[in-house]
Amino acid sequence: MDVIRKITIKLIRQSVWLKAVLLAMVLFCAGTGCCSMRVYARTNGGASAKDGVVSVQTYVKGASFWTVDGTKYSKIQDLGEGWWSSGSGFFVGSLGEDPMYIVTNHHVIEDFIDKDTVTSSNGNTFQCIPTGQSLGGLPVVLLAESCELRIYYGDNDYDLARVDCHGDTDNVDLAVLKINRATDKRRSLQIRIPAGDMVGETVYTVGFPGNADNDFTNASLYGLDDMTIHPGSVTRFGASAETGVERIQIDAVIQHGNSGGPLVTEEGYVIGVNTNAFSNDGAEIDYYAINSSELVRFLDKNRIPYEMAGQGGSMLPVLIAVICVVVCVGVIAVVVILSKKKKAVPAKQAFIRSMAAQHNGMTLAVDSTPVLIGRDPANCRLVYAQGTAGVSGRHCSVTYDAEAGVFIVTDLRSTYGTFLMSGQKLDANVPYRLKSGESFYVGDKANVIRVELG
Repeated sequence: MDVIRKITIKLIRQSVWLKAVLLAMVLFCAGTGCCSMRVYARTNGGASAKDGVVSVQTYVKGASFWTVDGTKYSKIQDLGEGWWSSGSGFFVGSLGEDPMYIVTNHHVIEDFIDKDTVTSSNGNTFQCIPTGQSLGGLPVVLLAESCELRIYYGDNDYDLARVDCHGDTDNVDLAVLKINRATDKRRSLQIRIPAGDMVGETVYTVGFPGNADNDFTNASLYGLDDMTIHPGSVTRFGASAETGVERIQIDAVIQHGNSGGPLVTEEGYVIGVNTNAFSNDGAEIDYYAINSSELVRFLDKNRIPYEMAGQGGSMLPVLIAVICVVVCVGVIAVVVILSKKKKAVPAKQAFIRSMAAQHNGMTLAVDSTPVLIGRDPANCRLVYAQGTAGVSGRHCSVTYDAEAGVFIVTDLRSTYGTFLMSGQKLDANVPYRLKSGESFYVGDKANVIRVELG
């Protein structure tokens, strides 16, 4: 009888495990089924990105044009209330959370940043914006009673924003704005580092070019259906000869108001920030976007949250698959408890992600065993191509201290050094601790590596 009882208990336990496995399979299939329904169509990436894009405006009230002669101001023309300069921007942030950070170009908000406060002879205070024009040999400025930075979701629907951080127009022409409260009227767009073999692939510029004439008008609209989407293709990757800033040359049209808007793939992933057009003779025009590799470095440096897209597909399937796995783990944990078997709760996986274009978003798992980084394929797990600027054969190492929950980065006496995003150079053979989500670079800012837990 005792033998029969043991066999019966064993069969019951096997049945419970079988049910758990079947339930896990059903959940996973349901998740991947949802994924297949939710992935954005590969035929209209611009449309899929629209719900992350906004109009960015420097808005003035009580405005008028004045000439300036030393300390003497003479009014030329009253303008009243309206937007003075306008461009586009897009939200970034953590997946699934209402966003509050907007990426745009520095030159879109340059007037707002550079405005000055002046006091007239009668004691009134004005916001002064240079126009770059002159009249009778005297410079012309715009004086306004107030000047705001507005983020528009619709014709009469906007939030006020402040400048969180910015580069400058002549170098890294990027800026990040922040609204006071996260919004549910737009979503965060995911960022992807473009690979060199994307030349010829279809891309889209998204934004509000109709609002870019820097003229006072009541005819502009700022809603989702008012954006302009221009299709085109990547024609070349390169870097500015003067500044070294990585750029993407495209044949998709960028008009003035499109500046600061996203350059997106067919899946709706941001691979660049639309910036400018250039023409030698007025007949042929080249269009340029700042490469998202520059954007990621800028966001990391200023600790702005963002979400990287999975290479070759939407992050949504990954998210649902992760949820399915979590649910499955929960089901199995319940089964373990019921069967009186104790198992350890799985820990988060530590890994590093290379942001360099040559690695195409590659990730490597990290534990207490050092992961070597450098150009030597015989010893390094994260290998840079021969000739990569600033990278030594055995440049640095990364480990993960699970007990402390930190990553340990150690420079291995590299020639050009290992740096934190703040620009601090690491001392050779001295361990430095990094938290999940932080980044460092090897030799050159083109070689950024991010540490993450997932």
